[in-house]
Amino acid sequence: MKIFLLLALLFFTTGCTLHQKSTLSKVQITEKVDKLIDEVLVFALKSEAYALEHGRKLTVSETKYAKSIGVKHPEKVRVMISSDFPVPTNKEVLKGFKELGFDSMLVAGVTYRYGIYIKSSWLVSKEYVLAHELIHVRQVEKTNNWKKYLRQYLIQAFSYEYFEMPYEHEAYKTTENFKGFDKVEMKK
Repeated sequence: MKIFLLLALLFFTTGCTLHQKSTLSKVQITEKVDKLIDEVLVFALKSEAYALEHGRKLTVSETKYAKSIGVKHPEKVRVMISSDFPVPTNKEVLKGFKELGFDSMLVAGVTYRYGIYIKSSWLVSKEYVLAHELIHVRQVEKTNNWKKYLRQYLIQAFSYEYFEMPYEHEAYKTTENFKGFDKVEMKK
């Protein structure tokens, strides 16, 4: 909860938000997402592949945490600590990427299925960011279809303010009491 309050204070004092919900209708949002989803998937696949090749495996305690929150395949996850996140080359996808604030300095982590990127410059606990991003891994696995998950995530992103998005709300709610990977107790 402290992290959430710190972020809210940062957003308020700087006047920044990750993104605001679109003024488009639900039909228009769905049409927009459906028009670009194949290109988004290509970008996401490339981003994941890079992280899988160059990222590190989860530690034993991170793996324990991932299992405790329901990640089925934590052994597939790779973590990239990087100064920058991948940026789409397709102009329309890049435009949407920027509309949603994924190029913002406030974005600490991004998940592409099993590839997690965390900004090296992020001031708040990178452990907390990783815990949050692992919820997105679980969400992708639960959907059992990455394209479907991406589509739903984008529809949510254009339909809600960032902290109101159901996927993000779930990730923040799940990590609300996160105390660190070495303090994880396995659920029985």
